[in-house]
Amino acid sequence: MKQSQILIIAAASFLSHAALAVPYLTEATITPMPDNGQYQVDVRVSRLIQQDGKQVEELVARPRILSGLGCPAEFYQGPQPANPDYRNKDNVSVDVSWPYPKESGLAFCTVIVKHGDKMVSESKFQLKITGPGRAPLVLSPRNVDGKSVRVVTDKPRFRSYVLLEFDGKTQEEAKAMAIENLGNKVQIQDASGHVVGDGVITGTYKDIGLALSYNSEDEAKQVASALEETK
Repeated sequence: MKQSQILIIAAASFLSHAALAVPYLTEATITPMPDNGQYQVDVRVSRLIQQDGKQVEELVARPRILSGLGCPAEFYQGPQPANPDYRNKDNVSVDVSWPYPKESGLAFCTVIVKHGDKMVSESKFQLKITGPGRAPLVLSPRNVDGKSVRVVTDKPRFRSYVLLEFDGKTQEEAKAMAIENLGNKVQIQDASGHVVGDGVITGTYKDIGLALSYNSEDEAKQVASALEETK
């Protein structure tokens, strides 16, 4: 199944807990937007009630989630545990994900309705996505703007990042390449074409560049030094 397809789920849940036996209807649409490196999820949760002798839908929640391809996302709507209505009113949680561009993986959407901690409705959908896969992106001083390269360290998370911009590309070309390679592996070469390192692309930088993630600042600085070399 191509990643450009829209996935739609619809399920009616009739989970009964003690005296509670209220049916819920859940509808969800997942729309991949590969040109933007994102996917959008629209969810509609309704409670089915009897009104004037007919079964009608009463809207409970209608969340919309926008996230990056390859990045799971969560949503919660409803009272917090400290709220006195927490045990009696609907709270809705949504968990979704879609694979990175061109990669195989699992697309899924789970919608759960609870009263307090008690589940009253659960709808799940998952689909295995088969992508063509990607070869590692090769970066060297020949295709990187050496003046843009810098290292940023996130000390609380013990992660360092190499930030860089492409050279010799238009803004549109650079942005498309950055989005297409989200989550991809990268091979780092020096000006002579020798492999000096690797890494993982974890995000975009200024929409026209990349952010590479490393476990240590020393490793990030070594990569940055190779990419800053004069052509």
